[in-house]
Amino acid sequence: MDTLEHVIQSFTSDEVRRFKILSNRFKADEEKKLIILFDLIRSGKFETREEDLIKDIYGNAQPETKNRYYRLRNKLLDNLEKSLVFYHFKYKDSIHAFYDIQLSIMFRERGYNELVVFFLKKAEKKAEMLDQFSILELIYDEYIQLGIKNVDLDLDSILTRRRENQVKLAIHRKSTETIATIKQKIRKAKFGKDKLSVVELLDGIKSDLEEAKDIFHSTEGKILIFQTVSTILHNKGAYQQLSDYIKTTIKDFVENDLFNQNNHAARLLMRLRLIISLYKTMRLEEAVEQLGIFEKEMKMYGKQNYQTYLFNYYNIRIYNLKMLGRSAEAREEIETALKLYEIKNDPSHYLVILISLAGQQFNEGDFKGAIDSIQQIRAIKNSASLGDNVLFFLEVFYLVCLLEFGSNDLFTEAYKMIRKRFKAQLKMEDNARTARFCEILDRMNNAAIEGRKVSIKSTVSGFIDSFGKYEEGDNEILNQVYYLRSLLEQRPYYEIYVEDLRKKINK
Repeated sequence: MDTLEHVIQSFTSDEVRRFKILSNRFKADEEKKLIILFDLIRSGKFETREEDLIKDIYGNAQPETKNRYYRLRNKLLDNLEKSLVFYHFKYKDSIHAFYDIQLSIMFRERGYNELVVFFLKKAEKKAEMLDQFSILELIYDEYIQLGIKNVDLDLDSILTRRRENQVKLAIHRKSTETIATIKQKIRKAKFGKDKLSVVELLDGIKSDLEEAKDIFHSTEGKILIFQTVSTILHNKGAYQQLSDYIKTTIKDFVENDLFNQNNHAARLLMRLRLIISLYKTMRLEEAVEQLGIFEKEMKMYGKQNYQTYLFNYYNIRIYNLKMLGRSAEAREEIETALKLYEIKNDPSHYLVILISLAGQQFNEGDFKGAIDSIQQIRAIKNSASLGDNVLFFLEVFYLVCLLEFGSNDLFTEAYKMIRKRFKAQLKMEDNARTARFCEILDRMNNAAIEGRKVSIKSTVSGFIDSFGKYEEGDNEILNQVYYLRSLLEQRPYYEIYVEDLRKKINK
């Protein structure tokens, strides 16, 4: 895909509309061809057949016609660039200062110095608001150019502001260079036994970047590094490294008395990510201990961050009780959470707890209750906010509930809907296991309708051989391998789930 195709494919529907409004103001034949070319490229029909595209516009693909076509392409790209600039300059805060700088340069060239100063002041105000230190440097340079031309300015004040900005710019550059270096090195690092730890890796970076040592020693810098490192380690699935790194970071903050009311949200985030990493590495007892500390910390400073993290606390506590096999307590916590104003008032949080309720009902063998809960989730107006990936796994779970309850006709309808609505998800390589799982469920449902038996043993054995060694995804409500095993072994699903987790914990 070349630059023109890439730009066109990136356009939002609103940007397309704005571009066409601007283009339709011109009636020339060549301008009309620009719209035709834009639509043809956007359709993707001629992605690998450029000659057919040329013929579609001009009627032939002779050499002179091709030259006209390439000129048309260049003009289209130029017009698209202008359209984007025209559309976004005034309305995107991050580039608003550039808009005013451009106007000041235009008026400077015309000799309207009062207007130059007016637009530079506007640009300076916006850039200061957004901490755009590099842009401020451009603005001060423009002021100085006016001073050279003997325009009446408070140059002393401008130079003072510039020096102050240069100090901030230097700090900002050091910080961004350090964070970029940390990101690159941690992304490339391989973690495991007998490998370099994250703490050791950071110490090495600190030695290499002596000029940026302030970011490693200041509280704000340490928090910025924590946010960067913990996010990368979480995304890499390096949970052992993540838990060790967070413990070291929390210890440093506690021993040096760095936690305070202003950075309390960062403290809670550290504790939360530590708990998640402990769960991922099956250190449940330690996770429970940390969860208790997390609850106490949520109540500090007059509960200033209590509402922000209340959902996380309940969601993790419910998950913990389920993993430990404490089913009744898990159900009680779910019902408590669903009644809380803080959770009821946030549709996405309320929906997640409802999904947890459906999962718990299934664990208890209450398949009708689970079906009712899923249908309640479907009926909630904001359920789409969960995202297609979560909704996909919710519908797969719904299939299992319908199969268990014996609602064979509803199953058939639900499976048709999944194949239609979630076609993209079913085709993803990461979801190959789930696609195969759905096919097995469908075979079982068809067999039930026709009154015949399915060879569960061979089906389940083949599935486990292919997909048995996998980590349950964060969005999955039901462990597919455990469910098929429950059919094969004729034991409750939840019994197998808890039994297997205990084995992992005791390793």
